[in-house]
Amino acid sequence: MATPIREYCVDEHDRPNENAALVQAALDRKGCMCINRPGGRCKADVVFDAVSGLITCTVNPKHTREAQNPPFNKTVFGVINTINHDITAAEDEQIEQERQRFAKRKAAEEALALGLGPDYDVHARPDGPAPDGKTWSFVQGVWVGEEAAVAPATKRARTGQ
Repeated sequence: MATPIREYCVDEHDRPNENAALVQAALDRKGCMCINRPGGRCKADVVFDAVSGLITCTVNPKHTREAQNPPFNKTVFGVINTINHDITAAEDEQIEQERQRFAKRKAAEEALALGLGPDYDVHARPDGPAPDGKTWSFVQGVWVGEEAAVAPATKRARTGQ
C-alpha cells in the first residue's frame, strides 16, 4: 500500500475522505486504462478503494491494480500533487497576508512616531537578515540606520514640530 495515497485519501478513522472523492472523479473521467485488446484500452468504469489502495474495473476484475502502479498511478498521484500544490499555495497566501498586516501595523507606528499624516506608503520588510546597524523603515521602504529610526521622533518631540 502506498503511504502517500493512504495519507491523503483516508481519514484518521480509516474512512475515505474528500481527497478520495477527487481521485475517484479523476478516474471516472479516464475510465479503466488497462490494455483490453491490441492498441485499445478497456475504458470501463473503475472503483477506487482508498482504504485498500486498489482500483477495480467494473467490467473485468483482472484489471484490478494497486493505485500506486501503472496505469493508474499517474492519475492518482496527479490528484495528490494538485492537492499538495493547493495546500502550499493556501499556506503561502496566509503567510503573505500576515506579513502585510504586520507591515501595515509597523508602518502606522512608524508614521505616528515620525509625525506623518494619514498619507504614507507601506513597504513590507524584505526576507533575510538586516544589514549591520540597520533597521527596516516600513514607511520609507529602505534600510535605515538604527539611530535614524529613533532620531526624527525624538527631534520633533524636543522642538515641538
